[in-house]
Amino acid sequence: MPTPKKIEKVQEITEKIKSSGAVYFSDYLGLNVEQVNELRSELFKNDVHMQVVKNTLILRALKEAGYEVKKSDFLTGSTALVYGADPVAPAKVLTEYQKKMKDLNKPQVKALIFEGVLCGKEKVDSIAKLPSKEVLLGTLLGALQSPMQKVLGVLQAPMRGLLGVIKSLENKKR
Repeated sequence: MPTPKKIEKVQEITEKIKSSGAVYFSDYLGLNVEQVNELRSELFKNDVHMQVVKNTLILRALKEAGYEVKKSDFLTGSTALVYGADPVAPAKVLTEYQKKMKDLNKPQVKALIFEGVLCGKEKVDSIAKLPSKEVLLGTLLGALQSPMQKVLGVLQAPMRGLLGVIKSLENKKR
């Protein structure tokens, strides 16, 4: 019989899975306490959270969220949930930290849920290469601003021409 505490934990994990843009299931075993704290610090700087949870609770939460998975698929060994508001940020931080810890090759992403789709670990590198939300918004803003500037330049051209004629007439009279 599940305890009320475990039921509440499963509901909390289910809500995070449903509400987050991406949830990464990561193996952190092999990192010492100092390295895990450093990883958590890097994640926190990017508004990403890491939570260590029992695999059975994750499995129940995934089933409640509508995902058909078996424990043997990727829920073996130690598992940490890594999630944030920006779905790309966790992939970037985990990939960079794994490069930093290349001798341990940790943390290792086992699987992930990206925009509601359960994916294998092979997708992490391609997601990590995506530009951040801020960069995409800046690119969009630049793309929207360019045509407006051209229209403004075209509309201002007759005024500049008229001003040029008036100035040249003024200079001639002097």
